[in-house]
Amino acid sequence: MICWKCHEAVQGPACASCGILQPPPPQADLYGILGLKRVYHLDLEELERRWRDRSRQVHPDRFAKQPAVLRRMSLQWTALVNDARRVLRDPVRRAWYLSTGASRPPERVKAPMDPGFLEAVFDWRMALAEGDAGVLDQVQEAQEALVGELAQVFSDWEAGEGDLDGVEVRLHRLKYLDNMLQHDL
Repeated sequence: MICWKCHEAVQGPACASCGILQPPPPQADLYGILGLKRVYHLDLEELERRWRDRSRQVHPDRFAKQPAVLRRMSLQWTALVNDARRVLRDPVRRAWYLSTGASRPPERVKAPMDPGFLEAVFDWRMALAEGDAGVLDQVQEAQEALVGELAQVFSDWEAGEGDLDGVEVRLHRLKYLDNMLQHDL
């Protein structure tokens, strides 16, 4: 990016040369916004530290007496920084973001589901309808197994030993299980 005021190269919300706030990038990378490495296994303390630092840098209170254009950019940056924090501190949303570029699944997409998984969900729902509360333990075990699979896929990917194929399907399955547990608990 080039500074709109002094025309120097810019990395981050403010120009290092003249100190003026820059407009947020239109297709911002949430990791880049906070200056974090693009990994699934984040240090959450580092995430919070980076979020606080960036928030202080762009907070609207710092621009209260500045021209309207800078106040508006400050609000845009603040929203972007807060969104980055919200998405990256949630492991499921972080997984969606890394695997698809979106912070959450599309509202109305029918994900391809393994018939065996759907049959298991049907059986669990039938057991719940019959009053078998013990089936919730099985659903929780399946949920924990999926979370473990996701962690392993991302560990392999971060080590350069794999790709993110199959993450989206696992996330859709996880959503099924989460919905079942939230609805039936």
